[in-house]
Amino acid sequence: MKIYADVAVLACPGYQAHDVEVKIRKLFELLGQKEFPPQLLLKPNMLSARLPEEAVTTHPVILAALGKIIPGRLYAGDCPPSAGKNPGKYWETCGYRDIADSAGIKLVTLEGESTIRTITVSRKNASFPVSNVVLNLPVLNLPKLKTHNVTVLTAAMKNTYGFIPGYPKSLLHAKFPEPESFNAFLVEFYRAVRDRIFFNLVDAVEIMEGNGPAHGIKRQFGYLIAGKDALTVDVVCARLLGFDINDIPFLRIYKEKYGIPDFRILGDNPEPLENFNSPPASLLIKTLRNPLLAGLLSILGKRFAIIPVLEEAKCKKCMACIRVCPQKAISDDLKINRKKCINCLCCYEVCPEGAIKAVKSKIAKFFV
Repeated sequence: MKIYADVAVLACPGYQAHDVEVKIRKLFELLGQKEFPPQLLLKPNMLSARLPEEAVTTHPVILAALGKIIPGRLYAGDCPPSAGKNPGKYWETCGYRDIADSAGIKLVTLEGESTIRTITVSRKNASFPVSNVVLNLPVLNLPKLKTHNVTVLTAAMKNTYGFIPGYPKSLLHAKFPEPESFNAFLVEFYRAVRDRIFFNLVDAVEIMEGNGPAHGIKRQFGYLIAGKDALTVDVVCARLLGFDINDIPFLRIYKEKYGIPDFRILGDNPEPLENFNSPPASLLIKTLRNPLLAGLLSILGKRFAIIPVLEEAKCKKCMACIRVCPQKAISDDLKINRKKCINCLCCYEVCPEGAIKAVKSKIAKFFV
């Protein structure tokens, strides 16, 4: 008997609490999820301290609905790269504090005690910490569907990167600075931690296109997407946005190395979104795989890239960019040292004011 890694998709036009609860119950029903562990960690995307309506973070009404549906003890946590051990501002701004108090969900940080794991990526060993909270509790993965300038798309698989405590995530960008190598790492990392995932539920009601994952354009999509396998959930997410699997580097790498399991789409089966605005990096990543240009562009190195540029008029000098930079490439007077910068865009992701832009380098503009 063939086993399918099914994915369920249901229309959900807004964040009205009753409607979201009804839809999530139906998603569990479609996927045959009747029983739940006595304890469960809800892992939203809490990238930065942004309001729910900005479509940067997982909407809190989804956590509230799960608090009503799931009978066991619920925890909710993440570890944004610049939040440190005191993510209180993030919980409050993202709307999780009020939800947790009313739904009886305990907020936890994924900083603190961790266990070192080691994986091999392209013959390179990479060691990193994984939060002991994740290792001790099954995870209900709650990503936000958005674009991303390194992975093109961020959904279920990329959200597991938050299992790693804050600053070490930035250091891994330094170890795997090119998009291809980082996406290869993401594939192996996901395979190392996928046994911790109990279920995946993607917030695709309001999504982000363009310059995601923090400063793109909010767009209404109106769906909740769920499945027990994060890989097939991401394949469906990619297709619904009009992408081919090969357009998403970590999905392409996964398909080439391990294959994509069979799956069915249950519930609704919407047409792909029209005129979806891809991140600038998507064209660069495609160009880098062009055999006629690959050699030349490899010589140009990081000069062919999406680079961070500071807009001083918007800067409030919170210094989040300095704290998150793995290369110490940003000075105390907020100047970016281009020789040190590896264009990982960690500073761009964490800036709460949108004072750092992600733009094509001069050479990238010439070729793309």
